Amino acid sequence: MQQANDDQYGIERTRQLLSGVPFFNEVARGEPGQFELLKTKTRILVAAPGEQIIKAGDVDTTLYFLLRGQLEVLAEQDDDAPLYYVSPGEVFGTLSMLLGTPRSASIQVAESAREAVLASLDFNDFNDDDNSPYTLESRLAFFHMIVHHIRWTLEVKRMQMPDHELVQSLRKLPVFHGEKGTADELDALKIQAQALAELLCRWNEEPVASTGTLQLT
Repeated sequence: MQQANDDQYGIERTRQLLSGVPFFNEVARGEPGQFELLKTKTRILVAAPGEQIIKAGDVDTTLYFLLRGQLEVLAEQDDDAPLYYVSPGEVFGTLSMLLGTPRSASIQVAESAREAVLASLDFNDFNDDDNSPYTLESRLAFFHMIVHHIRWTLEVKRMQMPDHELVQSLRKLPVFHGEKGTADELDALKIQAQALAELLCRWNEEPVASTGTLQLT
């Protein structure tokens, strides 16, 4: 992958690319100054058809957003069909980021795509309570995004397998009932994201059915 810069895409083109991701839009609407900071800390990456984005077994704290193109989530055997396709606007890389575990699958640019354009962020910038460069509002938006994304994936699994033994665990996950927009809510979102990620990992450890069940890395 190559890192793009403002000379390649221009400031306005970069803003347009990021506008396809709800998280960036939310920060831009709520705190324009934070959005400008976010842009400086976001890496814009360009990858060619067939190029690997994530390798199974790697561990890092990078979160990715696909801005343009299509990606394939691959099974362990190269000759298997992709488990899932990542489309523009989607986020991926959440489980390894949250749990510090190896990536569970490899992801590459689809051969049919001319190229893929991605954005990446360092999770540590949002998770560090003492040294985060972001405001509470921006960090809340980040963790709301993560919680929503993983819960949605689990809900898809629940609809596909409503009698699965882990459905009850999903219903028992903690929900925050305190004051919104506070540090307490942020702490609760971190706990919830961790619990959701652990549950999804347990579900992903089972054999992949022919239904095309979603897998996150």
